Amino acid sequence: MAAKDVEMADASRKPRKEWKVIDEKGYRCPAEFQGMENMKKLFAGSIPKTATDEEIKTFFAAFGTIDKITVSRKEHNPHLFTFVIYKDCDTVDEVCQKRPLMFKEKELLIKRAVPKDDTCGTAHYRTKKVFFANVTPETTEEMIREFLIHRHPSKFGKIVDVTLIRKKEGEKLSEEHKGYGFLTCENEDLADRIAIGDRKCKVNPSSAKEQEFKKARPKFGGFGARGGGYGARGGRGGHYGAPQQYGYNYGGWGGGWGGYGGGYGGYGGGGYGGGYY
Repeated sequence: MAAKDVEMADASRKPRKEWKVIDEKGYRCPAEFQGMENMKKLFAGSIPKTATDEEIKTFFAAFGTIDKITVSRKEHNPHLFTFVIYKDCDTVDEVCQKRPLMFKEKELLIKRAVPKDDTCGTAHYRTKKVFFANVTPETTEEMIREFLIHRHPSKFGKIVDVTLIRKKEGEKLSEEHKGYGFLTCENEDLADRIAIGDRKCKVNPSSAKEQEFKKARPKFGGFGARGGGYGARGGRGGHYGAPQQYGYNYGGWGGGWGGYGGGYGGYGGGGYGGGYY
């Protein structure tokens, strides 16, 4: 797949009609999210070392019921960090929305925790772009958007754009897509939520294969750290080409896709997400 395919897709497609409004009044956090510890787990860093475990627990308990809290104290680290597992997954998003959070006159670093078993090379990145694959031929961009909105309501951030990469017929793009694409989120927290909650899911319940959502890697340079090629806060547009350019070995519908490179970067010690924490 040529590196400019995505740019051509954006430039050549017909203007998309306005997204239809979806009623979210009846939203309930999906039952499977409630059963996923990873969706209920918050990371907080830059906690003053003078804080006691009880003070930290009391601070975070003010946002919602806690199932478990773990405070990490490293001898040579000037700060503490903690993992908080809440009873409800939406509490993590609500805490993130309250940033900046101050504790003992220190601004905390708050983020949904990255699962230990997520070894993809983009798990720790801060980005608004999400790559998805294994999409069935009949699936449309609107179907993907509707699926996500019912699971990730706009109060936590909107789905700005969904793009399925189209096949080419000569020099033109056809209506048939290649089984993968990208979506743009309004904020980085929503991208985190989707990448963790829908890492493996089924947009169409009858699908024989699971779809996968992962945070996207930009074609040029690295990102994720503050000051990286793709800014942690706000970021810049970037160009997105073939999946192989991001470390994704995806062969189209029916071809499956391989894993991502990289390992799990620890918290607290040498940094988080290549320097973010």
